[in-house]
Amino acid sequence: MKIPFAPKSRFSLAVVVLASVPLSSTMALAQNPSCAALLKANYADVTITAADEVAAGKLWADEPAGPAFQRRISPKHAFCRIQGVIEREIGFELWLPTAQEWNGKFLAGGVGGDAGTYNYADLPRGIDRGYAAATTDTGHKAADGNWMLGDAMRLPNFEYRAHHQLAVKSKQIIADYYSGKLQHAYFVGCSGGGRQGLKEMQKFPEDYDGILVGAAGPKTPEMTTRRMWELLLRDNNPGVMSPQDWTLVQQNAIQSCDAIDGVKDGIAENPRQCSLNIDALACKSDKTAQCLTTRQIAFARRFYEPMLDENGKAIDSGLLPGVLVDSGRSRLAPATFGQALRKTAEWDGKDFSVKNDLPAIRRVMPDLAADQMDISAFVKRGGKFIQYSGWMDPAVPANMVVEYHDAVAEAAGGRGKAAEFARLYMIPGMYHCAGGPGADRFGGAGGDGTSLDAQHDLLTALEQWIEHGKAPGSIIAAKMAQDKVVRTHLVCPYPQSAHFLGGDPDVASSYECRNSDGGK
Repeated sequence: MKIPFAPKSRFSLAVVVLASVPLSSTMALAQNPSCAALLKANYADVTITAADEVAAGKLWADEPAGPAFQRRISPKHAFCRIQGVIEREIGFELWLPTAQEWNGKFLAGGVGGDAGTYNYADLPRGIDRGYAAATTDTGHKAADGNWMLGDAMRLPNFEYRAHHQLAVKSKQIIADYYSGKLQHAYFVGCSGGGRQGLKEMQKFPEDYDGILVGAAGPKTPEMTTRRMWELLLRDNNPGVMSPQDWTLVQQNAIQSCDAIDGVKDGIAENPRQCSLNIDALACKSDKTAQCLTTRQIAFARRFYEPMLDENGKAIDSGLLPGVLVDSGRSRLAPATFGQALRKTAEWDGKDFSVKNDLPAIRRVMPDLAADQMDISAFVKRGGKFIQYSGWMDPAVPANMVVEYHDAVAEAAGGRGKAAEFARLYMIPGMYHCAGGPGADRFGGAGGDGTSLDAQHDLLTALEQWIEHGKAPGSIIAAKMAQDKVVRTHLVCPYPQSAHFLGGDPDVASSYECRNSDGGK
């Protein structure tokens, strides 16, 4: 049996832990779980299209992504692979380990970007750990570039409904398949998958016990508006900045603060301490690779400053110094403002207006944002959540992530209260979900850490917090090259950051966590 795997994209991951729900099926499999019998099961609004037994050690490769993204995975345990549809269009997969291997828990994996695919990175991860694991395409297929023009339910399914339905229906099937009671449910995801986790916590606090999200983008309408604004700004000024010019701006800013943590290693521990100082790059005479023209300086500055609407109102707080401006082309932003808002696939962006389009998309997609500060209903159930994000993320601005964490803390009564249920880890030198010069392997969405303990793996840390009351502290992130660890770094819970003590700067034990005022 060959199972297609989606690419391990920076934009596509999320995992969730769920709580129990009432059953509504007409079957009872618990005494003798049978994969094939699930095809005859009757669940409201669920059509199971396939139920196949997959042997342990089966080797799979991901075909749809193409050779550039191929990777091979061989889960350790046999499992039952269920494929199906919820309601009319919400595709899902649920992988069920054998009764002997099941750990009594559920793991759901979110998907990022504009979704339309499955999280084939965290499904096998769940099986290897003994989880029943599930994922959804959120109600459309990525191959359909005009999916927002289809069924009217596609937008709300994408915004929030699909993952709630996945939680409810998966738990019903799990309860029938196993004799033991579901103990815990977890969600892990990054980028759009991270936003999905926040929506679950905010809107359906009973769905999950633990939420692990990266680069979650709580203010997605503002973030999508910025992406559209950036895209048009580049299109209207072609060739002004080369990739090398953007790198020059980035490195100039990093050099301004590189040594603040006690060591110069080419990585800004906290870019909020950096200075853009872009005027220092002005050419003295002719343009060279080491300087910028007056036009380039003015153009680049616009990307780092707050985005303004046509009336001069600031919409966000801009990009941090040291972030490398993303020159890629977002598919989601033009679709959001063209298809979802204007109901056309032929939109060219010429009538885009920040002051008009941002409030309009909030009306059309009211649940696109995931910035609800009061999560007391989730907390009262004993829920915990861990956020992480790259300080150097050009897609989900770090300030947005930090500001949401601070707002949740304020709503809860201060950082002390928030520390009882929330953690934020800002990763130095990391881009969007992964990548960049910083150490980026720590067991977030999409893969395990280098060791399955609470200091090297965030999913394990979340499990320990929920199941044993052991609150997470600092973690150790690894930088990999050719599947080998080449560097480790201490990552501190916000607002602390790592400070170099001496020794080998590429070893986490050479650092300690300190508060922003210098105290431990």
